[in-house]
Amino acid sequence: MTVIVRIIDTDKIWQLTGVSGKTIREILKSIGLIIEEYVISRNGEIVSEDEIVGEDDYITLYPVVSGG
Repeated sequence: MTVIVRIIDTDKIWQLTGVSGKTIREILKSIGLIIEEYVISRNGEIVSEDEIVGEDDYITLYPVVSGG
């Protein structure tokens, strides 16, 4: 089955297979993303990076914006 990872408001989308049972942290690290830069949603619900991914999950990443 496929897990979709998408960064909101960009064209960046990954379709990953064989990642069911891994944590979101592991998946984001494997595709070269820094976990602290995003708020994470799985299937429309905000979750932590330690959540286990299931088959056909849809992960949406919302970039954290800060300023000074």
